[in-house]
Amino acid sequence: MTWQRMARLTHLTASAQRRLWRILVLAWGVGLIAAWAVLSAFTRVAEKAYEDAGQTYVAVAPLAAEIMDLRKRHMALGNAAPLQAAEQVAQSAGIGPERLRILPLPGIQGPERLSMTARGLNLRELVDVLRDLRLQAGLSTESGHIFLRSSTDKRVDLELVLAH
Repeated sequence: MTWQRMARLTHLTASAQRRLWRILVLAWGVGLIAAWAVLSAFTRVAEKAYEDAGQTYVAVAPLAAEIMDLRKRHMALGNAAPLQAAEQVAQSAGIGPERLRILPLPGIQGPERLSMTARGLNLRELVDVLRDLRLQAGLSTESGHIFLRSSTDKRVDLELVLAH
């Protein structure tokens, strides 16, 4: 059957054969252009997805680094005695012994409890102590008070009861 169609094509007139070749060349060109357009559209979609992934990475990378740092520091002082761990947290926050008092509280059976008083803390020291007591030392706060000092230097005094 296919050979019969081919035989008919060879018996076409010259103008009909030219028209047939023009149609075939035109169809071939339209097919190539359509293929190029489809590939171009897919390329644009892939570029957009790659750009979005890059923007997400830029937004998330600092947060992931901070989380990894916190995980590394989590319970770093967990093996130390609660009194020593609290002192180390305060020292790492920049609170010297002249502004710090930590005393064990007498108690009945149960978790070890400490009384911690820090004087003249700025905002950075306050945040560092409150964060690191839980993260690094594994101490929980049972109660706490923050007192604004009467001076105008915007420093506070901190009193906490900590439990291990």
